[in-house]
Amino acid sequence: MSLALHELLVCCRGLENDKATERKKEVEKFRRLIRSADTAEQLDQNSEARHSKHSKQLNWDAVFRFLQRFIQKETECLQSGKASVSATTQANRQKKMQEIGSLIKYFVRCANKIYVTCV
Repeated sequence: MSLALHELLVCCRGLENDKATERKKEVEKFRRLIRSADTAEQLDQNSEARHSKHSKQLNWDAVFRFLQRFIQKETECLQSGKASVSATTQANRQKKMQEIGSLIKYFVRCANKIYVTCV
């Protein structure tokens, strides 16, 4: 596994951390790593190899599954809070939901960008 993919794997595992502050740090790393042409190219190669060889390498599908678990964890944290809270807390929750949605869109755009250039 290349250094770029190893960094991404460590980052993806960090997205599953129980501490919200740690997950937040990993989100920024995740964005940076996914944006990297080297990382994206290797994910694309591993994704194609997966279809032919059933490789255990990190690929787009695996990264998406990590992202799904991160979203699930963040959503559970948001839902577990009290229902009647201040306007500021509600605004913060809304902002957090927008950040989660933004991360999903960012991931899809990066993945599609690579796919479109390869087709």
